[in-house]
Amino acid sequence: MRNFVRPAAFFCAALALTIVRSAAAQHAGVGASVTPYVGYLVTGKWYDGPIGTSLSTTNAPMLGAQATIPITPGLALVGNVAYASGDLRVGLPIIGGVNIGSAKTWLYDAGLELGGLTGNRVGVAPFLQGGIGAMTNNIKNSLFSTNETNLAYTAGVGADLGISKAFSVRVQAKDWIGRFNSEDAIGFHVKGKLAHNWALTGGVKFAF
Repeated sequence: MRNFVRPAAFFCAALALTIVRSAAAQHAGVGASVTPYVGYLVTGKWYDGPIGTSLSTTNAPMLGAQATIPITPGLALVGNVAYASGDLRVGLPIIGGVNIGSAKTWLYDAGLELGGLTGNRVGVAPFLQGGIGAMTNNIKNSLFSTNETNLAYTAGVGADLGISKAFSVRVQAKDWIGRFNSEDAIGFHVKGKLAHNWALTGGVKFAF
């Protein structure tokens, strides 16, 4: 898995960056767009331990940028890069848990979008997204520091509210689904939970 995840992560990051650059270079009226956004990342548990213990990162504010390039009417290629900064948390029974370090998370993916506003249109349009990407967690505390990249599948739903032909408001709920790979961090394999990491975001979509 390690040999696959890192090349896949680099590929998704490069593809997302290419989409952003290509969208910015499109001529007026083509329908490509760039959406800077802010939001909140609600993270899932990495591990469930004995007697109610767990390991996870804390929920945290996030910011990012998303770009789309139309393929056909109603279907577009989409790329995304986002960042969140929280804490590494050990869940404990009764007291709830303690923070034991910091966790900085990069999320990136590429995929397809069905629906949404394209072609400098105004109005309201829902959309669906699906793709593949990765999550990179930079974890630090007083005892260790590690940088882990793990494969993630993505699914999202949202809506565009077109205010003018130049820009619209985009709201979205997006799920990064994956497992934390402990092998690189602690030297032996422990299978993590399949965690859902929900990003609730809002931003301004600029059309070109």
